[in-house]
Amino acid sequence: MKIKKFHGASMPEAMAKVRSDFGADALILSSKVIKHGGFLGLFKKEMTEVVAGMDPDVHVERKKPQRPVPLPNAENNGGQQKILDELSHVKALLQKDAPESHPLSPKMDQLARYLTSRGLKEVHVQNLLSSIDEKYEPLSRKEEIKKTAVEELTVMMEELPFGHVFQKRYVHLFGPTGVGKTTTLAKLAGDAVLNKGWTVGFITTDTYRIGAVEQLKTYAGILQAPVEVAYNMDDYRKAKENLKGVDLVFIDTAGRNYRNHTFIKDLQEIIDFEEEADYFLVLSLTSKYVDMQTIYENFSSLPLGKIIFTKEDETSTMADAVNLMLEKRLGAAYITNGQDVPDDIQTVSAGNIASRLMKGYTDEGSS
Repeated sequence: MKIKKFHGASMPEAMAKVRSDFGADALILSSKVIKHGGFLGLFKKEMTEVVAGMDPDVHVERKKPQRPVPLPNAENNGGQQKILDELSHVKALLQKDAPESHPLSPKMDQLARYLTSRGLKEVHVQNLLSSIDEKYEPLSRKEEIKKTAVEELTVMMEELPFGHVFQKRYVHLFGPTGVGKTTTLAKLAGDAVLNKGWTVGFITTDTYRIGAVEQLKTYAGILQAPVEVAYNMDDYRKAKENLKGVDLVFIDTAGRNYRNHTFIKDLQEIIDFEEEADYFLVLSLTSKYVDMQTIYENFSSLPLGKIIFTKEDETSTMADAVNLMLEKRLGAAYITNGQDVPDDIQTVSAGNIASRLMKGYTDEGSS
């Protein structure tokens, strides 16, 4: 009798491995969620473990329950019975050690409903609840539950890159139309000039939108920063040469329809992606998750480093942003929450993203 454990990020993935190794006649003995990997006991990821068995010398046909086929002789019957006894014994041992599943307490159910109502995907809600159940005694007070949820959400995201310190000379912002790239660029440049004492310059490739160059020149004039306009790669390289005396160069790109794949090709024909630079994808927190996902996929061929989320002041939830970051394993550098330049922008961490997601929890219902 051959017994083997199979692991996967999900049950379908683990079952695919079972079918690949053992075929359709594999016997599933048990399945459970386990912690795997990590470093010094930290950062372990949840995986699905399936224990399956197969006897290469015995072919078990699948029969209809109402018409069982008797075994042809006593010898075969004894052999198969021995296998069944062995599998039953192994299954009993595994089930003895398997963690018991418990129904959610009313407070944990309330937490689950809160996060689901905010838009957090069910898989992340369940991972959070499992982590809380594994690490903590039953919680009763809402403030205590909120604090614990923030801590565990932080753990779920802390492997992702957050925040930013400028160490590269060129800074690129990409994203669809209407997300506030130019204003965000001005906020970053304003902080560099007014709070850090650096010199900055701008290059814009946004020659499609009416008034785009003039908008950037207005910000640049306030900061006393030079602006270069690039229509093609030669213009772009000349602009870089003209700005070689400044500390940071911020590159604004056109906001085009993100469903238009030729836009990415246009960017690659203007911008030199071989240079050492910071590359940010700018997304609005007011966008639907499916749109965020599509935008990311369309820009994923570019060397994206982190996300900048805009328009926090226009939405009440961070759930779709958290869904995207956890799924794409891409962290966030900044969040903007207004139109004031350079004030309405903040660096972010896993902890304050988690706090933002849980912000309204204790406001709902009694404690």
